[in-house]
Amino acid sequence: MAELTVILAQILGGYMLVMGVAMLIDRTLITRLLARLDEDIGLTVTMGLIALVIGLVIAATHTRWDNPLAIIVTLVGWAAIVEGALILWLQNRFMGFFAPWFARPVVPLIWGVAALVFGAALMAGSFGVW
Repeated sequence: MAELTVILAQILGGYMLVMGVAMLIDRTLITRLLARLDEDIGLTVTMGLIALVIGLVIAATHTRWDNPLAIIVTLVGWAAIVEGALILWLQNRFMGFFAPWFARPVVPLIWGVAALVFGAALMAGSFGVW
């Protein structure tokens, strides 16, 4: 397995593990963030640019389809490009679409658990467990 795949899987997996725990500890985290993004265009543009740049860096350096871990890393990169572009293009409409979903108490719980599971899978794959 290529070293870049392992490094990116560890970075993405670590990020997802930390965010999953944060969402489970404070289930209002995402709801408050979306509300803040709706109020602050500078923060919204910054978040969109960060997602876009991270996605572009991953896509430019790691578009690989030769093993499951590489495919997941590549798809996360492309998903970040789409997310960043949608945030920049649609701004408040994009945030407004997701805010009501995350206002439901079960949705942040589901996303937190999903982030933990996905992060753990990336970490396990990067350390050769699967």
